[in-house]
Amino acid sequence: MRNQNKIVLDPPKVRGGNKIYCHFKCSGKVSKYFNENNFYMKLNANVESVPQSILIIPALSNICPVAWVTGTDIYVEEIDQEFLEALNTVKKSFQKLYPKHSFKGDIKYKKIKENKGYGKKKSGLFFSGGADSVASYIRKRHEKPYLLTVLGADIPLSENEGWSRVKSHTNQFAKMHKLTPLFIQSNLRSFLNERNLNKSYSKHGLRGWWGGIQHGLGLVGLSAPLTFIKGMNKIHFASTPLLSHNNTLYSTSWGSHPSIENNLKWGDTQVALDGTHLNRFDKIGIIAKYIKKNGSNLQLRVCWESKKGSNCGKCEKCARTMANLLSEGLNPSNHGFRMNKNLLKSMKKNKKSFMKLNKPQWKILQKKLSNKIPDADSEYYDFCQWIVKVNFQRKRKDFFS
Repeated sequence: MRNQNKIVLDPPKVRGGNKIYCHFKCSGKVSKYFNENNFYMKLNANVESVPQSILIIPALSNICPVAWVTGTDIYVEEIDQEFLEALNTVKKSFQKLYPKHSFKGDIKYKKIKENKGYGKKKSGLFFSGGADSVASYIRKRHEKPYLLTVLGADIPLSENEGWSRVKSHTNQFAKMHKLTPLFIQSNLRSFLNERNLNKSYSKHGLRGWWGGIQHGLGLVGLSAPLTFIKGMNKIHFASTPLLSHNNTLYSTSWGSHPSIENNLKWGDTQVALDGTHLNRFDKIGIIAKYIKKNGSNLQLRVCWESKKGSNCGKCEKCARTMANLLSEGLNPSNHGFRMNKNLLKSMKKNKKSFMKLNKPQWKILQKKLSNKIPDADSEYYDFCQWIVKVNFQRKRKDFFS
């Protein structure tokens, strides 16, 4: 019994009005998947009035997947009734997405609480400033959603300069559209031993812990305390395109999926995964139409390579987004990008590796750009010319990503 897997969560504590701490104890082999035994988050709002059954949701959202995949039981003092039902459904969803892995373990609780009456028909939107979240804002702008931006996901907790840029970007976007920004800082990634998790479980269709399991449930759960104090009955989470070349939804090894987010709920709040029927071109098209109609200098932040809170201008995703904007008749330099002088050289040198993950998108961009080549004096002229002329050889069936 001494080596039995077990995770015991203490009741969460609020310090300074805006910091939530949840200490937990592990026993058994599950211990090796945690770097520390404290989950915390800091908000730009006072959450002292939030009940414990809601305060525990952020920690549970990030601990539960580890418990499930290791077959570990979790012990808590109290839990929200709606969220408990949601977790049981989401566990089954992960099992269907990853049938070669086993998702077991139960939540043991002393009290189950019903949290009703706080919803005021307000909504929130997780906002990174990327194409997905900006397109979702445009689609949901009539709701005037709160913008929820997180430190500790793609931007590390230690990256003060990057976080300053991200906050500035979100504040500017919020001011431009008369919205209220809400900022969340959390150790949701650093408290886990991602290296050990990837070593043990990145196989049989699961490509990586953060992307394959954690980021949908883990990020969404962070919003629970804010939904209670702000009266949000809906949280929108922008989808990563999950469409095949035939625009049909397919099950993919990705931690964000309709069977995950759309089943999440607590108290009066329901989560919605937005834009699952849209591919990357659809979303850039929505953004381009909005920019042209409103004369906006809207800035995008799409880069996952840079930890500095800006677009590096030299990775595949930056290059693909720049090409996409150009294909819509927009100048990327007006919307958060710059033409790195080494980008084209790198693309030519590493064409095979640079294009292989998103070959279908590059082939479509090749056709779209052929009618949108900028003037010869444009910084993007050589970039577009090479894309149009390069020989893409499609050797296997691929999907949009």
